[in-house]
Amino acid sequence: MEESSIIEKTLKDALSEASGNTKLPLSVHTAEMKLLKETEISEKKKQEYVCSKIECEKKIMDNHKTKLFATSKVLNENICKLKDGLDRRAESASKSFVHCENQEENFVKTFNEKFRLEQEEWGNKIAALERNIEQETYRNSEEKMKLCSEIDKLTLSASTMQNYWETSSQALTQEKDEILKMQGAIRSQVNVISDELIKRQTLVNQDRQEKQLAEEANLAFAKLSMVVIKIQSWWRGILARRDYARYRMACKKKPRQLAQKLDTQPKKVVHLKAI
Repeated sequence: MEESSIIEKTLKDALSEASGNTKLPLSVHTAEMKLLKETEISEKKKQEYVCSKIECEKKIMDNHKTKLFATSKVLNENICKLKDGLDRRAESASKSFVHCENQEENFVKTFNEKFRLEQEEWGNKIAALERNIEQETYRNSEEKMKLCSEIDKLTLSASTMQNYWETSSQALTQEKDEILKMQGAIRSQVNVISDELIKRQTLVNQDRQEKQLAEEANLAFAKLSMVVIKIQSWWRGILARRDYARYRMACKKKPRQLAQKLDTQPKKVVHLKAI
């Protein structure tokens, strides 16, 4: 890619120079020379770059070889240790295997004996259960017959109860309709009576208020009349005392003349207004 780009650049430069100059053969020769030089320079650079990469990879490979050698030593040592451990474990496992075989044989013998005894016990239990099942099946069949007869009786009673319920429900619906009608009529009558009661209560309240007002007016008039009577009696007493004193004075001087004058003089009467 780099060579093709360089070649394209050189060709473009050559063409541009050729268009400017009149001498075409010289420009082509110079362009070819430039291309050769540039290609040589690019090849040298590539070789140097490849050589540097190869040296770096050699160094990396040497480092990997040293690391692999060290790890291989460590792995060999670990493998030897593991082999020793495996040998020891194999010996102990063989010993434990023989011991386990003996234990397993004893365990199998005891298990077989227990299994045989339990099998006999379960066989006896199964026989007893089969007998019980037969007896229960016979009882269940008898109970089933009884239940079927009772179910038939219950169905008959349910049908009769259903018919009775239907007839009673119809009668109740009719009674309900009649009661609702009666309630409507009673409500209308109650509304009329309540209106009349309200009117009567209003009239009664008005009469009571009028009576209270009249009683209050009578009481006020009675109080005023008593007050007026007391004032009039008091005033009449005062006037009587004054006239009596004058009469006595006149009797001493001229009893007959003064008596006549007093009789002929009009008496002053004071009319008190009600407060």
